[in-house]
Amino acid sequence: MITLSKLKYCHVVQRITPQIQRALEEVPRRAGMFNWLFLFKGSIMPVNTITPEILEEFDVIQINMAPVDQPMIHKVRKMLPKSSSTLIIGNNDYTCESWELWGVTPQYYEHAQDICDAVFGTEPYQVSFLRDDAFVIPHPCWTKMMKHIGTDDLDIDRFKVGYNFHWWEAKSYSANIILDKLKVKYPKLITRMYGYNPVHDKMKQWQKVMWDVIEDPLSYPGFIRSIMTNRFLFENCSYHTYGRTSVDTACLGVPTVGSNRIWSMRHCFPNMSFDPFDAKSILECMDKILQGGSWLDEQMEYASEAVEFFNYEKSEERYMSMVEYARSNK
Repeated sequence: MITLSKLKYCHVVQRITPQIQRALEEVPRRAGMFNWLFLFKGSIMPVNTITPEILEEFDVIQINMAPVDQPMIHKVRKMLPKSSSTLIIGNNDYTCESWELWGVTPQYYEHAQDICDAVFGTEPYQVSFLRDDAFVIPHPCWTKMMKHIGTDDLDIDRFKVGYNFHWWEAKSYSANIILDKLKVKYPKLITRMYGYNPVHDKMKQWQKVMWDVIEDPLSYPGFIRSIMTNRFLFENCSYHTYGRTSVDTACLGVPTVGSNRIWSMRHCFPNMSFDPFDAKSILECMDKILQGGSWLDEQMEYASEAVEFFNYEKSEERYMSMVEYARSNK
């Protein structure tokens, strides 16, 4: 049996982009795909630097299964001899609602999965569209470290609330309506939109009118510090996703209200998670958060405990179960 301390892990990518380099260097570490590198103390290599001899040095070669990366799966498989014990692990990191925008047929994606020794996705609905033996394995979060980030030097503004924009969904219309309704009771509220990227946004010409503040692009450490200054974060994605931001907020103690289509919202904030278009229930929850008191304290205590589901130890167990499965079927 391979143990964590002995697993030789390598993530193969097209190239080390500036974005990847930042993710590898930033402190604190963001939850997400590249955290596997830290958990396993592994390597990351551009595809044009690998050789059959190098691949054979590892127990696991992990490849993201985005369309641009799928040809790498074929390349790595051709490099490995049939007798090799090295496993190819494919991970799906995209919401299933986004797949039809890829421009490749479902059968092409299914073929890429079949080349892998094992496949995993990060949330249950997404995985139900993958091959039948795919694993549900959310990316890990270093919860122990995240829970030690303090707020002593931060000014938590009782009138600021944050909204998390997802560029691949590119929706803020209904969120803006909900927050405008909240402003009727709390007219001093300042709405702040994070993560804004206009590339797919059909409402981009109106965003400056709709939001009090559109935050400039932030580094991950800067983003963490900024969201901690809000009364709550509104995470209302209408796609089915793992939701690493609400994993972060559960660690940080930031109340988070939003969509029950986000797995980490359902898991960490069950009483703050609703259908993303149930404006009435969302507004009632926001009001309870702003009122504070014992109910809010109970929700945050629950979130702090529940988020440990995503910690390094639990993530290791899930990943190693997949590795053992793949090993037994090699």
